[in-house]
Amino acid sequence: MNYIWRKKGSFRTDIADKTGLTEASVSRIVSELRAEGVLTEKRQPAEYPGGPSAILTLSKDRYLGALEVSSNRVHAGIATLDGDLVFSERFDLKDGASAGAVSQAIAAAVGALADSAERSRLQLDFVGVSVPGYDARRAINPIVMLDPSETLARLNASFLNVPVEIANSIVARAINQRLTLGTNGSSDDYLYVFVGHGVAAAIVSEFWGNGDVTTCEIGHMVMDPKGPQCRCGHFGCLEAYLSTSAIAPRLKIDEVELLALGDAWPQRVPISEKTSTDVHSRLFRLGMAIGNALNMVGTQRVFLGGWPANLGDAGRASILAGIDCCLLGGAGSIELNFVQSELGQEPAAALSLATFGYLKRGAQPTQEENVLMHAPEAQA
Repeated sequence: MNYIWRKKGSFRTDIADKTGLTEASVSRIVSELRAEGVLTEKRQPAEYPGGPSAILTLSKDRYLGALEVSSNRVHAGIATLDGDLVFSERFDLKDGASAGAVSQAIAAAVGALADSAERSRLQLDFVGVSVPGYDARRAINPIVMLDPSETLARLNASFLNVPVEIANSIVARAINQRLTLGTNGSSDDYLYVFVGHGVAAAIVSEFWGNGDVTTCEIGHMVMDPKGPQCRCGHFGCLEAYLSTSAIAPRLKIDEVELLALGDAWPQRVPISEKTSTDVHSRLFRLGMAIGNALNMVGTQRVFLGGWPANLGDAGRASILAGIDCCLLGGAGSIELNFVQSELGQEPAAALSLATFGYLKRGAQPTQEENVLMHAPEAQA
């Protein structure tokens, strides 16, 4: 099912070839999943003569819900299992909002989610919740004053026996990014880095194509203990140099305006020579953090999303220079890929989290396990 999801539809013969299963086994499994309403098979001839004439896709009759906290907002959404968005609404949430304000915004988002499902008579099979800074091991979230147990209780009250997965937002983003890569990529693990309102990273495991995600904290890696204060309370964190809240004042623009421009703002906002020099020095720090992370995780592939991906060759050079000065052996063997993120497409990442979680459980949620709350290092 994961293969069909990433492929956005596949023929039976292709599945057998990629998974190593016999065509008889594939047919048996497909028959069971079709009977359960998880897969749909429709007529679509292959592009080559003599090929199969029907393609398998995930069902349009199964529905997933999502809550995504990002960029000063809470986004609620519902989509079909095959990815068609049927409902989306956003609720404002100021950066640094109090616990009461966060609780109010979450309550409104859960209420809208439940109202939409009830009006459309949709039964949700899974709900994914994406939260910046979430860590099940911490009693207090240093980024968003969100109470996971309260959020969970609200969702359980509105969606009885529906499994819920709460994860760090970088986990959801990494899963969504992996989906955009399709099925033709390398089987090697890679480091995914996102730079936007926050800065985060995750290691994506491609061992047997499982796609499990482990967070790798670089946004709050301290680059200079005498540097600017970060929203986490420490000084000199990487995020304090690279987040949109740190960059916006340098550009003499409000962060809300900068976020509204999306990741492509480097191509839309005039940047003076002095500011450009400052931005590239910050990208050098980003490279240093990535280099230090690569020293620990041992991969040579990096996928970088967010606004730095729109600075072209000059930005790439600054980042590689930072990697080169920190990574054992230098940056010569590093594959740095710039990718476009889903910024502005929320709650796409949380919906990907929900889909991945649902498929990982075999698309068979059990009522006895109606709650999933993963720490960042757990499977996504």
